[in-house]
Amino acid sequence: MDDSNTWQTHALEQLSQYFAADLNAKAVVLTGSLAAADITTDLWSDIDVKIILADQAIDRYYASLTWLRPFGQLIGVERHAGSSTKTLRVCLEGFKRFDLVFIPESALQSPAVEDEPLFRHPCVVVWSRMPGLEEHIAPSVSSIAYPDVTSDVIVNITEQFWFKAAVAITKVMRNDLLIGLHLALDLARDCLLLQMLRRDRALHTTIHRTGGWGNVWVEQFAWNSPERSEVKILDLIARSCMSFDELAATLSPDYTPRWPLLSAAIVRAKSVVERSANAS
Repeated sequence: MDDSNTWQTHALEQLSQYFAADLNAKAVVLTGSLAAADITTDLWSDIDVKIILADQAIDRYYASLTWLRPFGQLIGVERHAGSSTKTLRVCLEGFKRFDLVFIPESALQSPAVEDEPLFRHPCVVVWSRMPGLEEHIAPSVSSIAYPDVTSDVIVNITEQFWFKAAVAITKVMRNDLLIGLHLALDLARDCLLLQMLRRDRALHTTIHRTGGWGNVWVEQFAWNSPERSEVKILDLIARSCMSFDELAATLSPDYTPRWPLLSAAIVRAKSVVERSANAS
């Protein structure tokens, strides 16, 4: 980590001191880009920290957000509960972002650690009240394995996508543009999900600190058409459907394109909208 003029330096020190004052806190372990000697942090870098706590103290930090007040006003938060850990992801004023993983002390001796590795490279112990912690966690430190997407995952996404597309068309034709656009944007989001899965497969990782791959492809979803709202939404549905067929086929050799089954409905819908516009 570059210590010059970074908010992370001060925030990490403040976080470390805060937990050091709580005897229920057993250790603070820095992970992520700030723990990597070969990565230079910037304004957008978050602080990834794993905090080992006495079991009874986990929910005091995970369930409540009042303890974060000394660090700044809260902007947003996400919570994720794993089998052995609980994660609090927060964004505070000044765009200070923390990924805080709370680990119960008992989890270090739990067989479940084999299924959910507690520590991954890079990993640096900031401080510890647990003698020999570094030696203890070293065998459990793992690299992040790339889990390739399975055909079952594609099938599940596919079934929901195409039913959603049919409902979106219906909503537009029933003059419910609010739900129609909501569903159409969700279809575009599904296509972006497939493109992200393709990127993971191409780069063989699910960790992407910087982007670029696939940016050109995203341009097709830019919405600057002067058409009526109904036509704009129907066009977005159509572009999403065609893109989904193309992307899904690259991810699963068993995928069968379905856009030909739905394209006629789009054509009919746009024809009805155009006749209505001409008659008014």
